[in-house]
Parts: sequence; structure tokens; C-alpha cells
Amino acid sequence: MALDNNGDFLEYTTIFPHQPQLFTTEAKEILKNLVYKHQIKAIAIGNGTASRETQILLESINFDKKVDIYMVNESGASIYSASEIAREEFPDKDITVRGAISIGRRLMDPMAELVKIDAKSIGVGQYQHDVHQGKLKENLDLTVISCVNKVGVNINTASKHILTYIAGFGPALAKNIVEYRREKGDFMTIRQLSKVPRLGEKAFEQAAGFLRITDGSNPLDNTGVHPESYHIVEQMAKNAGMPLDKFIADPMIRNQVKLEEYLSDVVGLPTLTDIMKELEKPGHDPRGAATSFSFAENLKSINDVIEGMIVPGVVTNLTNFGAFVDIGVKQDGLLHISQITTKFIQNPSEVLSLAQHLSVKVIAVDVLRKRINLSLLF
Repeated sequence: MALDNNGDFLEYTTIFPHQPQLFTTEAKEILKNLVYKHQIKAIAIGNGTASRETQILLESINFDKKVDIYMVNESGASIYSASEIAREEFPDKDITVRGAISIGRRLMDPMAELVKIDAKSIGVGQYQHDVHQGKLKENLDLTVISCVNKVGVNINTASKHILTYIAGFGPALAKNIVEYRREKGDFMTIRQLSKVPRLGEKAFEQAAGFLRITDGSNPLDNTGVHPESYHIVEQMAKNAGMPLDKFIADPMIRNQVKLEEYLSDVVGLPTLTDIMKELEKPGHDPRGAATSFSFAENLKSINDVIEGMIVPGVVTNLTNFGAFVDIGVKQDGLLHISQITTKFIQNPSEVLSLAQHLSVKVIAVDVLRKRINLSLLF
């Protein structure tokens, strides 16, 4: 499956490198050709069946350029692939192809892809079916809206589904934005949104601060600063005697700005403080640089896991009693709360976070019951 920089579908093919076919040589050649043809920079592997074998296969290929390989959580991908949204996006594609596209897009912009799935389908806790379902849905929806507006959305890559979560937008406006972008090309400035049919000044005012444009004509469009405050930052840069982009990128210069000099009847110190905070984190992705991860090469199944070994792992779920950690075999290991730290904690989330990379010790293995117990206390 190949996608372009915006996550748009390019091409797909099917390979059979594993049992029972074992067409490994043919699969490697196909993958090399796809990487060369589409200048692929990164490869996403769903963390389901045969994911470890696929990772090992990819790492054994000598590509003609550096290609990063990532394991991606595929929870809910099958639900998306059979959904109305997926059928609308790819009416002529098989559900397996839709699922593969979703996994690839999750690596690029996970939030934009995950909003297409009912949050309950992703798995939000061991007791999610024991609570009032209406209230659960309401609170999950509010959480999604909060996350989308806090992080921001790249207006040139956003689907209409994620745009509906932006303040001031609804399904109709989101659809108009995507159609306008398809006809006219990428937006170069946030202000261009005013040309979108039925997008009035009020909707623009509500939404503009949550939208981002990377590599646009105005570097402030890639920050959380609202366009109505652009003139303040532009004046700061002018007073500092430097171009706007360099002012945004230079924390030392920004720290020398005396905010009191920019107070006015309509702009107070809290607003100016918020502006400076937004300039500290341009862009809409708070995750930082992505890092690839490799499991222990000698682990293929639970039969390879031996008590006492220390292995790398990834946190896949947090509960009140501990965390589940993927160490590269089909069964996740349990890292009990008592094995996380010597200090007292009420919840593992005080110390750990989802997708965190760890080095864990195997303290017990039960092959028959398919259970692995882990520890951070070496």
C-alpha cells in the first residue's frame, strides 16, 4: 500500500512472504520497487497478525535510501474499513485495502484517522460496557473535540471528518473546505478560507486559531496564534529588527520582549502571554519527532520468552492494576502496579503513558495459560 505526503491513495498490491506460501524473495522485490517508484520515506506495519515477521522481513531489505519502519496500533481499523465513512472515501476498494490505508494514515496523522471511528470501538477501558452508554458517548465526544482543538489541524491534509470537530465548523462547511481545496489546490494562508462558500466571518473567527498551514506564505499560520493577533507578533519582530520567521524560531530574542509595551485597550497581559506560549510550539503535532522501535530479535512467540530476560517493550494499555506491554510476541505482558516503581502510586498513569518505550524484565511465564509477568524493578 502506497500513500503520498497528504495520505492520498497511490497504489496497492498483495504479497505472500510468510507461511504457508513463503514467497519471500518475490515480496522483497515488490517492496523495493514500491519504495523506489513512490520515493517512500516510512513504512507502517499494523501490530496484528505476523507483524513481527513483517518487521524482520523489511529490516532485511537493502533499500537504496533510508526508510524508517514503524509499528502502528491497528485497533479499530477493521471497524473503520467496513464503515460508511470508509465506503464513502473508497467506494471501489476492498475492506482489507481500506484498513491498510487507515493504518498508513495513522502513522502520518493518527488523530485525523481515529476520529473516523467511534471512540468506544478503540477500547477505552475494561469497564466501558458497565457505565451509562449515552453519558459515555457524550464524554468521549467532548474529549475528542477538546483534543482536536488543543492540537490543531493542518487545513491542507485534514479530512472533512476531523474538520467537523473544529469550533465553528459543521459537516456542511467541512465538506465545502475539502471540495474547495480539491478544486483550487492547497491553502497558502488561513485568510484564504474566507473564499470557501458559506464560510462567514463568524465561523472563521471561531475556527482560525485551531487551524494550521505548514510551508505557507505566513509562518504565523503554523502556530496557534489567532489571525486577529498577527499584527502584534509582526510588530514584535519589526522592533527586534529581524524577519518574522526568524523571530518565531529564536527563543532568546522572544524572551527579551517586554510584553508591557504591547498592552492596549483590547489586548491584555494574559492574551500576550498566551501568544508567546503559542510561538514556543509552532506546528500542530505535539508528539515531537517520531522514533522507530525494534523488539528483541530472538523473540517470535511466547515459547521464546524465558524468565529473567530483559527485553524492550511498548506500553499498549493502562489499567488501575497495571500496564500491558507488547514485547514482540502475540500475548502482551502484564506489568503489575507493584512492579512499576518503589514509590507508592495510585495509578500506573502517574509513571507510564501509552506507547511509551520501556526495558522490562520477565519475572514469570505461563505458556499454557499464555501469560507473561513483567517488572521494571530490576
